[in-house]
Amino acid sequence: MLSAGLSKKLEGIEKAARQGAKVRRLLNIMTNNLELWELAYAKIYANDGALTKGTDNVTQDGYSDERAKNLMTLLKEERNTSKPARRTYIPKADGRKRPLGIPSGDNKLIQEVARSLLERIYEGIFKDTSHGFRPGKSCHTALDEIRRTWNGVNWIIEFDIKGYFDNIDHDILVKCLEKRIDDRKFIKLIKTMLKAGYMEEWTYHSTHSGTPQGGVISPILANIYLHELDEFMEETTKGFNKGIQRKMNPKYKHHEYQISKRRKAIDGLNANPEGNAEAIKKLKSEIALLDTERKGFPSREPLDENYKRLRYCRYADDFVIGVIGSKQDAERIFTQVKMFLKEQLNLEISEAKSVIRYSRERIPFLGYDITLYSGERTVKIIRSGRHTTLQSLSQKVSLLVPEKKIVAFCDSKGYGHYDRVESTKRTALLALSDAEIISTYNAELRGFTNFYRLTVAARSRFDKLYYIAQGSMFKTLAAKHNSSMKKEAAKLRVGQDYILRYESGKGIKELKVWKPKDLKVSPLREAWFDIVQDTRKITMARVEITRRLHANTCEYCGKDQGYVEVHHAKKAERPQRKRIMAIPNDSTKEENTGAMYRMP
Repeated sequence: MLSAGLSKKLEGIEKAARQGAKVRRLLNIMTNNLELWELAYAKIYANDGALTKGTDNVTQDGYSDERAKNLMTLLKEERNTSKPARRTYIPKADGRKRPLGIPSGDNKLIQEVARSLLERIYEGIFKDTSHGFRPGKSCHTALDEIRRTWNGVNWIIEFDIKGYFDNIDHDILVKCLEKRIDDRKFIKLIKTMLKAGYMEEWTYHSTHSGTPQGGVISPILANIYLHELDEFMEETTKGFNKGIQRKMNPKYKHHEYQISKRRKAIDGLNANPEGNAEAIKKLKSEIALLDTERKGFPSREPLDENYKRLRYCRYADDFVIGVIGSKQDAERIFTQVKMFLKEQLNLEISEAKSVIRYSRERIPFLGYDITLYSGERTVKIIRSGRHTTLQSLSQKVSLLVPEKKIVAFCDSKGYGHYDRVESTKRTALLALSDAEIISTYNAELRGFTNFYRLTVAARSRFDKLYYIAQGSMFKTLAAKHNSSMKKEAAKLRVGQDYILRYESGKGIKELKVWKPKDLKVSPLREAWFDIVQDTRKITMARVEITRRLHANTCEYCGKDQGYVEVHHAKKAERPQRKRIMAIPNDSTKEENTGAMYRMP
């Protein structure tokens, strides 16, 4: 737990930011509260890159209070602590390579402390339309917002910013920070991070734009920069929206009037129903015909100039805009946003990838396809004391999984040929146990389908993939045991499921083969967020690691050395019962289920 004094300071930061006041003395808080550094270390020490060396060979190994105090002293003296990142390249899905910056271990620590303070300032003022790199937000929350609130949209505008993270204007970013922060020393520290540069093949390259290469502070700085766009879109939406509801459709209204006339005529004839039987029958026949024709029209005017709505959703630098209005309205909004990005944020959009699409098309966003379909339905109402029906205008949002994503996944895992529905064995898995083979397939399928759980008819959508993967699993087991697929399936068959029973240290265990019906597609909940709300991550990672820091003794090797050896937190070097000690606090829910599938 944080001390009362530090908690009060951090609460004061949040309160001042929410009230619109500028925050002061941030560097003073950074350099006088060792707890912040312990919490920062607890957050990053178990990350995959904790032992990756930067340009100075410093990693998260050897952390101690003295190391943190030394960094605090350097910051107090305003000495440049930002070293250039080491640049390397990692392969992309299309075969090309993406540059990756690896900062110094000390730089990661300093950036995490600064990031935690920036989060205190900005998390309370960021807009609900921003979903990337935020606690309690994810690509699923962004897509769910679209699914819930974009019904009736006529046009969807896609935007693609050219090289966003590499083209952030440093001067504009500093001005954005200065709107909320009144601390020259803290701003200067951020500037040194931005200007640190990178080393490639022992050659130094300065950075004149963009966020710190590979820095943990980069995501929140990128969000602060585009917060300006979020505010602009909020004001634009207020100016664009008008009307309470669409006006009545003239054709629908005309048919409704004709039906009403005939019903009133029937009421008059009902005084002598026997004598007016033929006339009543004729009127009822006309009403039935008019009612059939009326159902062919929406009750409200689809393109009512006096009813307009604007929708906006952003995940990091990916954002889309929905327009309930004409195409001319959409074109005008497109131009306004393009000019704002250019003139206010010095950002260029990709003309080829930034387009206006009719909402009935499939629009790619965050790995899904968005489209709208006609959901016209007949609603029963009472009007003028009579029971009647109303043809509701309802353009419903549908989230779809792109076929190419399923094909690519099937191919990358080696399940077989998707189009021909052919399964293949996976030779690379033959050395594993049966439980490990089945767990591998379960984890892969669960991770992939969990990402696409918001898609329409999600369970049935993955039947074909499951069929191919299941065939691949049985072929792999058959090859391992020199058997046949049929025999392997029969060994595992238990009712409608396939279940492996195997011995473990705790007796006989059961491992069920995953299938699409096991996919949970219930309404959005906390477990779907990027940040896992698992109390073990807090109590046994952050709190536990700070306790171990203060002990100054390694409980694994017994050394009384005064600093921390991070490699003791790695899986390969600790017994199973102690693995919980090194659970990263920011792992995703997919990791908890034994699989990770990042946004395609």
